[in-house]
Amino acid sequence: SAIVWIYGVNILRNIGNFFGEKLLGIKDFKFDIGFDELRNPTKYILENPTKLVNKKTLGFKAGNILASTAIATYFIGAILPKINNAILRNTLKKQQKEEKSTLKAPTFKEFQKNTSKNVYFGSLLDFGVNASHLLENNSAARLFITDTGVIAGRYHNAPNKYRKIEGLFRDIASIYFYLLSTSHVVLGLNKLFSNTNIDPKAQEKTLELLLNNLEKNPDKFKKNIIGEIKKEDLAKIDELFKGKKTIKFADFCKAFEGCDDLIEKARKMSSMQFASVGKEVLSYQQVKDVLSNGKTSDPEFLKETFKYVTGKEIDNPYCFVSSKNLDKIRRSIDDFVEEIIKRAKDKEISKELIESISKNNIRKSFAFNCIGTGISIYALGFLIPKVQYAITKKMTNENKFHTEES
Repeated sequence: SAIVWIYGVNILRNIGNFFGEKLLGIKDFKFDIGFDELRNPTKYILENPTKLVNKKTLGFKAGNILASTAIATYFIGAILPKINNAILRNTLKKQQKEEKSTLKAPTFKEFQKNTSKNVYFGSLLDFGVNASHLLENNSAARLFITDTGVIAGRYHNAPNKYRKIEGLFRDIASIYFYLLSTSHVVLGLNKLFSNTNIDPKAQEKTLELLLNNLEKNPDKFKKNIIGEIKKEDLAKIDELFKGKKTIKFADFCKAFEGCDDLIEKARKMSSMQFASVGKEVLSYQQVKDVLSNGKTSDPEFLKETFKYVTGKEIDNPYCFVSSKNLDKIRRSIDDFVEEIIKRAKDKEISKELIESISKNNIRKSFAFNCIGTGISIYALGFLIPKVQYAITKKMTNENKFHTEES
């Protein structure tokens, strides 16, 4: 079950790629098919097809990923539960033969003691993910989808109504602790202890930037690193973005005609998302960065940092990185700088202070993640199973594990 759950989609996808290469002559699968309002590799491929990457390869890749997910989901939901039930029936028959002298059913404590290593607790809820990009690049999305098969299969193949109810509680209750509880605990602890939730790689790049542009005075430090935007410029871009998520680069040029430095910076910023000539776009965050004169808003710094954190070539037309993810990284950089300024108070900002705050941030982040993971492990391994058994006892008034069909 674990092998299919974790590796099934990728294994099937690779098999599909093999046949696609051998039978259809498709050679290149190294492109992304996700998209949002800022980045769209799919549209780029359709508008700029090549011999290796075209509509045919795009369609095959999307279909292969969806088919692989469907097969893995069906197998884990329809086939494995039947195998599991057959093993259980066979095991019970053997136990009955070996224990002819007693008709007593095993108690919950005995069941836990004898089978704790083989009981599976928890599943993930169907996330409704229908994007092939997520299924290919996001392991959590694959687990979400295949787990719909786990939940449906366990419910459908449960031998009686008690096992159905018990299983639904266990699987649904486990969702939160599998996927969300750790991040929520970390978020809460970060707020409680004023710690910045920044990716370690982004922090590394930011630290390098700060040490190369050291300014002892906190106010000057903030102005130099984060920069500032004039109120009239902010009002102008709010008007440009009214009802829009992106604006055309050409519209920005019209709004700031004559500001050659800003237009050149905007051109560099727009290059981070590929687009055909004349169709370049900018997000709200990007325009704010263009209008800011801070070091953290420099396009080259941002491009290098985004590439380092995501492992993607940000300006590669075949790569997709969610603009929401990039905005989150971008905000965390300024949050980290703000934390340093806040900790400095009226003191001078020094190399030692910056490095000390940076190390402290990493230590706290590590500790908070350990705490969050520990809470998840406790809930999944002890709390949920305990409640699960209590539910069945409450329904049946019997302290035993119901395996008979009804």
